[in-house]
Amino acid sequence: MAKSLAIASLQILSLLLLASLGQSKTVFTNLTVYDHEFRSGDGQSVFPVAGLPNATWGFNQFGTVFVVDNTLTQSVSFKSALVGRSQGIAAVASLDSTNIELVITFLFTNGKYSGSTVEMKGIFVQSMGINELAILGGTKQFRCATGYATLEPVSVIGDYITFRANLYIRQDIPDDYPGIALH
Repeated sequence: MAKSLAIASLQILSLLLLASLGQSKTVFTNLTVYDHEFRSGDGQSVFPVAGLPNATWGFNQFGTVFVVDNTLTQSVSFKSALVGRSQGIAAVASLDSTNIELVITFLFTNGKYSGSTVEMKGIFVQSMGINELAILGGTKQFRCATGYATLEPVSVIGDYITFRANLYIRQDIPDDYPGIALH
């Protein structure tokens, strides 16, 4: 009898342990912001910083590495409310120069998500209308973030490009996670 009582106790403890492991809150956030990229001029926000020797660095040259510090706004107009910055590194990664490896952070500096970040990575195919990046994480309001983002050029005027960025964020936040009250 003692043996069957011990087995029953272990089964109950196992069930309680499994139940406690699965406690989390799932939060979905969909955001749309506009990324303004200036490739030349006084407001230039993308700069080539490295590349192959004896080559002209540019978006059509394999091996060229860029740093990015674009403006994020609430709507397509550059004069609309500032949301934050799009900062990171881009490298022309394919030999035919069609693909750019993009590692980018959206740093929110104003509004509801001020001080928060979303981290993204992926291949940006220059000839494709809509590109998709993986969301790998975030900070503050976007802790435990996963998901994806789409980038679509909505305006191209010379070397000034405006991208619509749609972010589809999922956060699986454990109940005992610090800051759970923020969600």
